[in-house]
Amino acid sequence: MAAGMSKRMGSPKMLLPFQGKTIIRHVIDHALCSALDGVVVVVNPAVDGLVDEASVNGVNKVILNSRTDDGLSTSVKSGLLFLPLKVEAVLFMLGDQPLITNKEIDRIVHRFKKERLAPIYQSSYLGKKGHPVLFKRHLFGDLYNVQGDEGGRAVLKKYHQHVRLVEMRKRNPSDIDTRNDYEKLLDEEVS
Repeated sequence: MAAGMSKRMGSPKMLLPFQGKTIIRHVIDHALCSALDGVVVVVNPAVDGLVDEASVNGVNKVILNSRTDDGLSTSVKSGLLFLPLKVEAVLFMLGDQPLITNKEIDRIVHRFKKERLAPIYQSSYLGKKGHPVLFKRHLFGDLYNVQGDEGGRAVLKKYHQHVRLVEMRKRNPSDIDTRNDYEKLLDEEVS
């Protein structure tokens, strides 16, 4: 999901450069190199250049969410509406977390495919919950009913006893919300 307004950043964070690509392109490329069966990207059409940056070979669909002012839930709903009926689960990633790689995605996907027991599989970074998060189809209705800026958080809270944590064995890759967050990301690039 890459449809936010980047209000705290002051400029479109998804298009900021990092290691020779934009932040959003890192996220998309990792998704495309993973065990996912398809990739759908939800973007804010008001951000110049974002649709083009997300429209890369291999992406199944770029969805334009013109209701981003109404919160993250609108991106969740936009993405869910596109999914075919045969889809067994959905994995949500945030467009401002370029340090989440296909390895983390694959850990979630492989654990889900191996077990198929829990309704939710969530990443854990040395005990701290994070993204990506996978939700089984029977929770799509709950996800679609989320309002405002909640995203999947309300559904995670509702079904917290049924969440299967998947340990990533590394520290939590933070998202990029502020200029300071971006500078820390760039510092990691040169470290």
